[in-house]
Amino acid sequence: MTSTLLEKETEIWKALADPARRRLMDLVRESPKTTGELVEEFESIGRCAVMKHLSVLEDASLILPKKQGKFRWNYINAIPLQEIYERWVKKYEAQWATNLLQLRELAEYKEHIDDLTNDLLMKEPTKPVNIRLEVPIDASINNVWECLVKDVGLWWRKDFYTSQKTKAFILEPKVGGRMYEDYGNDEGLLWYTVIVLNAPYHLELQGHLTPDYGGPAITFLKITLKEDGGKTSLTLSDTLMGDVSTKAKGQIAEGWKLLFEEGFKTYVDNKS
Repeated sequence: MTSTLLEKETEIWKALADPARRRLMDLVRESPKTTGELVEEFESIGRCAVMKHLSVLEDASLILPKKQGKFRWNYINAIPLQEIYERWVKKYEAQWATNLLQLRELAEYKEHIDDLTNDLLMKEPTKPVNIRLEVPIDASINNVWECLVKDVGLWWRKDFYTSQKTKAFILEPKVGGRMYEDYGNDEGLLWYTVIVLNAPYHLELQGHLTPDYGGPAITFLKITLKEDGGKTSLTLSDTLMGDVSTKAKGQIAEGWKLLFEEGFKTYVDNKS
């Protein structure tokens, strides 16, 4: 075995030596997790410690990170574990399969199952957070729709930008299109992705609310337009699934009011 392979094995053994890192591996093995979700599981040690553990696992190629929008997703990489198994376990497993070892493994497994059961019983299901807003606009439905999907960069408030680098706010009016801040040089921040577009009546988007902005949560934003007598009623519905505090809900609701009751409505009125 070459020195490089020996060094790589040493990294893996050291990474697996810590119980917190083994717990991180268990969580990611169940399903890919965002860094925010993993941090929530380790409130006692804090975000910095979790990030250090993830860095060790990443260096050992046991966890593969992938950036998706505003989230960093963590995936299990089973290949190094399989190589360790082939090298150190498979050759000796017949010798280790004694009754004593089986008994110990059974006891540890039962304890693990009991802990998981208690955690599930203690955890309350997350209830969705719903925010609703209705805005009457003195303009035709076609004019309102055009302003909504084509002029978003003109009425979106600049004090809602997440960075001083933001050069433009863009909505791509098509299914799969993005609503995002453009920092330039292929940098930026993704707010939403269009999942339903039925012009000029219905626009629905899906996004992610990171812990830095009141989450973690998944958000479904639905905007519907209805015309009556040359005037249009805009209804906004924001449904958030995840960890959203009462304070964050209030801030989000107030943000939508500022954007649509003041920013968007004023823009349409002046343009009309």
